[in-house]
Amino acid sequence: MELNKKRYRDLDTYYKIKYKKKIIKLPLDGGFTCPNRDGSLSFKGCIYCSDEGAGEWTYKSAGNIKSQISFQKNKLSKPGRDEGYIAYFQNFTNTYGEVEKMREMFFAAINEPDIVGLSIATRADCLPDEVLALLDELNQKTDLTVELGMQSVNEKTLEFINRGYDHKTFDRGIDKLNSLGIKSIAHIIVGLPGEREVDYLNDILYVNEKNFWGVKIHNLYIENNTYLKYYYETNNINYKMSKDDYADIVVTMLRNLNPKMVINRLTGDGVNQNIAYPSWSKNKGAVLSTIDKLMKENDYRQGDLWKEN
Repeated sequence: MELNKKRYRDLDTYYKIKYKKKIIKLPLDGGFTCPNRDGSLSFKGCIYCSDEGAGEWTYKSAGNIKSQISFQKNKLSKPGRDEGYIAYFQNFTNTYGEVEKMREMFFAAINEPDIVGLSIATRADCLPDEVLALLDELNQKTDLTVELGMQSVNEKTLEFINRGYDHKTFDRGIDKLNSLGIKSIAHIIVGLPGEREVDYLNDILYVNEKNFWGVKIHNLYIENNTYLKYYYETNNINYKMSKDDYADIVVTMLRNLNPKMVINRLTGDGVNQNIAYPSWSKNKGAVLSTIDKLMKENDYRQGDLWKEN
């Protein structure tokens, strides 16, 4: 089994070492919504969020969770390869709603053959006690990770993107997960309007301080049928960040990141035909190659600028 020769601690290698085989995340749609969409906080959602709620690679049409898992296995597996799978509840807010519904779906997922873990994407303001009790139970039974949409620690940015809650609330959410020993993933967006390198480094400082298990970093890409696209075009704003600009920023973030943290993603993952701009974000391979080349040519590594407090 060949391991990746990355200069950062990438997720694929982490799982290959842990499970001695290829691990594939299966995107699943649990049919959840979001308090930022159902009127509890707003009807608009976050300004960059599409109608699928980041679930462009899920297939709810395949049926219930068991059927979706089977569909995704057939779609993503390679014949003859030794594989395991992570059930990934990806779109919208997967800890928002009826807890018994969550319990039924999450346990249905982890009880399927070859499912070695469970990943749940949610919001830090949607972790009430009964949900935490369920997550604690799941954490005893499977390899659980909880992904939180942090995006930024800049309060002005959070207000602009209409996330619906402040950073203090996010801070309380991660503290709850940490208290239960649940592995958490911080999702960071690079390129939000008004942000600069100091903002991205502040994001990394916070992630280091809170001891996240992993991070997802991706460029801001602007999709059709989103308020963000309307905002850019109404205000005649040009998307100025180039692929090289993005790679430079990501490398700086990686160099300041705790080397133990697992890198779950370093680029966006939208559907190409839905992306209005930038066009370079449609080629994930080229973005990742640019990051890898920059790190190799300069002999950079994840954490080489990190200093333990």
